[in-house]
Amino acid sequence: MTSAMRDWWRQPDHYYWLTAMLAARGVQGSTCRLFASALAGFAGVVLVSLASPAGPHGRVGFTVALVVATCLLALAATFLLHGWLSRAQSSFFVVVVATCISAVCLVQADPFNGMFGATAFAVLAGYIAFFHTPRYMALNFVISTATGAALAVRLGEAGDTALATSTLLFLVLVNFGVPFACQSLVHLLGINIHNAEIDPLTGLLNEEAFYRTASAFIAARNRDDDRYLVIVVVDLDSYALLTQTEGRVSGERARVAVGQTLRETTRQNAVIAHVPQSEFLIVDSFPTTDSSPLVERVRSAIKVTPPRTSASIGVVSTPMRGLAQHPPYEVLTELIGIARSAVGEARRDGGNQAHYIVCPTLTACEGDEPPRF
Repeated sequence: MTSAMRDWWRQPDHYYWLTAMLAARGVQGSTCRLFASALAGFAGVVLVSLASPAGPHGRVGFTVALVVATCLLALAATFLLHGWLSRAQSSFFVVVVATCISAVCLVQADPFNGMFGATAFAVLAGYIAFFHTPRYMALNFVISTATGAALAVRLGEAGDTALATSTLLFLVLVNFGVPFACQSLVHLLGINIHNAEIDPLTGLLNEEAFYRTASAFIAARNRDDDRYLVIVVVDLDSYALLTQTEGRVSGERARVAVGQTLRETTRQNAVIAHVPQSEFLIVDSFPTTDSSPLVERVRSAIKVTPPRTSASIGVVSTPMRGLAQHPPYEVLTELIGIARSAVGEARRDGGNQAHYIVCPTLTACEGDEPPRF
């Protein structure tokens, strides 16, 4: 149990991965508008509560409520005017919103009204569970519980201990259950990659992580495996022209969109990476040397993915039998080099096509007997 809790506490956030996924699906802007609308709505609730006898009372209460409403509206404007937040900005956003919720709940004249408002912590907890680390989940839970406890004491002093206790228990359960339910969904989606291993733009593996993951993919096979290892190198055609004519942002959008396309067109156990500029790497295994169904699916999908660019694809396949007995980094480096040379052939033939190399002789495996099938 202690080990599991320690692993949970140390797990990384998924900010880059989810940011890239939202951008690839073209919903980052609409998500920003959704967040802005929610923040503006909460600000409206705070301002309307000023007119209620159960709402903020006294000069302090009115001042706190106005400051909180102003902060929420400023955050809403940030989402609308500046778009998606950076990870550091998002962390600051979490702290500010948690503080605002606590402050406005504590200045309510009716403590039960404040406890009702504290359910807003659950909404923030869901956001944290998707985008940030357990440390922020714990911070939000401590602030929400402390706020609820202070209000419960006031409600108990007013003579309704049972209501105070039941409402506080409800708040604790909601603010504990919502983030863990959201985090379970995150893990069901398979988002378990450390941020140091991913490319911040596309959310795919970076080159170093690709080599490490692909090496493990090879090493997991036994020496009698009769499948074929397939390396696919995808390089976008006319990428330099795209960035020169339409700007750097258009090039980044193209890479993000292609990254998402590769996620959707490859198998779940395939290893996918984005390396500098316009190149993507895929590793998978097949029962034969024919990987054309995958490659053609990828090529066709990229062709219709906005901004409707094309790709030159190099493919190399080699028997996996005995491959794990050789230095995996050397094997991968040689295979990727061969696949990149195949990309050059595809581009010289006009682009938007694939060039295949089957069972090349590998210097990393010199001395092996030819595989018998």
